[in-house]
Amino acid sequence: MGFIAENLREHISDKQQVQRYMQSMVNKLKSDGEMYRSYDSMSVSYCTTIDSIFTLLNNNIKSTGQIYYLARTLTMLGSFIPSVHATSYSQMTGTGAVRLIKHQSVADSIASYYQLIKSFDDWTEIQRKRVDNLIAVNNKLFRAGVFFSIYKAMQSSNDSLQNIIKTNPHLETTDAQSVNMVMMEYQYYYGFLKLMIQRTNLAWAQANNLAALLKKEYNIKG
Repeated sequence: MGFIAENLREHISDKQQVQRYMQSMVNKLKSDGEMYRSYDSMSVSYCTTIDSIFTLLNNNIKSTGQIYYLARTLTMLGSFIPSVHATSYSQMTGTGAVRLIKHQSVADSIASYYQLIKSFDDWTEIQRKRVDNLIAVNNKLFRAGVFFSIYKAMQSSNDSLQNIIKTNPHLETTDAQSVNMVMMEYQYYYGFLKLMIQRTNLAWAQANNLAALLKKEYNIKG
């Protein structure tokens, strides 16, 4: 009887443990989804900015103030990539608690999602290089003093930014070959952002599906 009672207590303890892990995982999946949504919104904004720069350079190169502003804001936006930390899953694998997942389909779905998000580490490095390449070639087309003035003006609440834009400061060059060299880096970054939107949408869908599966399997509310 003592042996049976001990097994029963262990079973209850295991069930409570896996329930806690799954509740934590569902909460994390929700925050992951919010991060993917934020990243997609920002990436669409970046792509719109690049589209505008291309349009201005191709059709109205006299609007250099707007070109300067758009180019400066693009590099100020940085190289944000979704950073997903598999805390609950890492704890489960590290402690051997994965064995508590009774249904293989659930275990496979969890493993599949966290295998996918590991790839974001590599994509972060690629995006950082793309932004670094933009910064490296901008000096061929833009003047440092103007960039610096735009940066400082963006920190203020007065009309200084619009005043800078209206002056339409000169580009370092309008030579077609030099402009093309700079814009090649912009279009590479644009293409990468478009791919990342597809990747985060895939991760977003998997996160939602996994959260729904865990809620159903472990009767998790919210």
